[in-house]
This record gives sequence, C-alpha cells and structure tokens, in this order.
Amino acid sequence: MKIGEAQKAYRQQLSLLRGQRSNYVKQREENRRKMEKAQEKSELLGVTFELSEEYLAREKELQGQIDALSGQIKKNEKVLADLTDQEMGIANSVVAKQQGEAMKEYGEEMAKCLEIARRISRGDRVPAQDEKKLMEFNMDIYKMAKNMAAINMNQKHEDWDSLWGDEEEKKEYEDPLEVAENAEANVEMPEDMEAAVSTEGFAQ
Repeated sequence: MKIGEAQKAYRQQLSLLRGQRSNYVKQREENRRKMEKAQEKSELLGVTFELSEEYLAREKELQGQIDALSGQIKKNEKVLADLTDQEMGIANSVVAKQQGEAMKEYGEEMAKCLEIARRISRGDRVPAQDEKKLMEFNMDIYKMAKNMAAINMNQKHEDWDSLWGDEEEKKEYEDPLEVAENAEANVEMPEDMEAAVSTEGFAQ
C-alpha cells in the first residue's frame, strides 16, 4: 500500500472512530441526565435515591466503549504521525538528490563557460550561442575575455564548435511530495476498519 493511500485510509478511520466516540459520549451524558432527574424526583418525593442497576450498567457500558475507541484513536494517530515522518523522510531524500544533481549540472555548466572565456580571451572564434551562454553565466568574465581578445587579435586564432552541441532540454525534476506519497508504506490497512463501520450505530 502506498503512503498516500495509507494516510487516506487512516484519516477515514479516525474520522469514523471520532464520530463513534462522540456518539457514545452524548449517550453517556444523556444517561447521566436521566440519573440526575431520577435523583431530583426522589428528593421531591422525600425518598432516598439509589442508583439503579440499569443506570450503572449503562454508564459502565458506555464508558467502556469510549475508552476502547479512545485507545484505537490514539493508536491510529500515532500511525498517521509515523506515516507523515516516513513521507517527509522520503521527500527530503528526493530533494537532497535533486539538489546534488543540480549542483553537478551547475559545475559542468561553469566549466564550459570558463573554457569559452579562455578561448575568447585568446582571440579564438566561438559560436554565438556559446558567447551568449557565457554572458548569461557571468557578464564580468565575458567582458574580461573580450578585452583580452582585443589584445590578442594579431595572434593565430582557432575556430571552435559549440561546447553544448544540440541544446538539450532542461531536466524536469519530480515533485518530492508526489514521489513520497507513491512510495510503499511500512504499515498495513487500519485494523478493525470493517468492525468499526459495522458498530457505528451501536447502542443508539
């Protein structure tokens, strides 16, 4: 299962579990209100109020459901946090790799531009696209090379082919978060997902 799919599944289950817990909390509060009304009625009648087995059993049952759901919610929240850490770790490694590739490309580009500057400074003839590349890379270096070319204009000159050849398309990098979302997750589907769905309306 992919990380993005796992996150979606766990978020859906968390939403379901939180809804169930909220339902049980409401039922517990209603049970407590009934107990309070029964106590008030007893006081009005001047009799001793004793909690009935029905109220106590209902309170225990509802609290047990709330506690069980709270445990499941806490567990799923931890899994989601772990998935987020896993996703960020993969995304960061992709970014680091892309930055390394970009630095390598920059180094290669710089080496070519410095070679062009050397050729121009000797008075050699380089293709217009190479001059343009040097200007875009560093205008000061380009001007210095042209000034040196003027000094060396009476020397023997060479004609050079472009160092770039046919212009290659710039490499497009993948979206790191998209890569991370599509990586394999180190978790299974949420436990008891079907059971959670089937008990959604329990004790209404």
